[in-house]
Amino acid sequence: MDDKALFSISCGLYVVGARNGEGLAGCIVDAFIQATAFPATVILCSQRQTLTNACIKATGQFSVSVLREDVDPFVVALFGFQSSRAVEKWGHVPYELQDGLPVLKNRAAWLTCGVLFTSELATHTLFHCEVKKTEQGEGVPLTYGDYRARMKNATVAAFQAFKKKRAAHGADEP
Repeated sequence: MDDKALFSISCGLYVVGARNGEGLAGCIVDAFIQATAFPATVILCSQRQTLTNACIKATGQFSVSVLREDVDPFVVALFGFQSSRAVEKWGHVPYELQDGLPVLKNRAAWLTCGVLFTSELATHTLFHCEVKKTEQGEGVPLTYGDYRARMKNATVAAFQAFKKKRAAHGADEP
């Protein structure tokens, strides 16, 4: 099987946010789609081993920030290259709370969602959810294809710079 063929499937790139007790968790996802319009439902496939996945299972809710094509590569690196178990990610980016859930301030749109049911897949959890609230932002949404073509190297460089800064300070400082 040629796994690269899967990269031709058009999808966006999103930051999912969730409550983690008194704190917050978050991760990058590309497996997020609208399932129905009336009522508005969506499907999120989230890697089973992530803290964000565990938080969604525990609370039954999450937020989605639709990334813009002009997103700082650091945002993708921050939410995509490390675990919320190791870094308090939301302290490093401008965000606001919507219904107690974090959403990026610089986004093409945001949604808050409530889980209707789940299905465990081999490596992911499929969450079928009702859309609670939405707001359109500004800018053009980033696609996964655009990320791979234009931003992947800059994202890796941003992550390396972040790791170097953390090592120099010895802490997870915003």
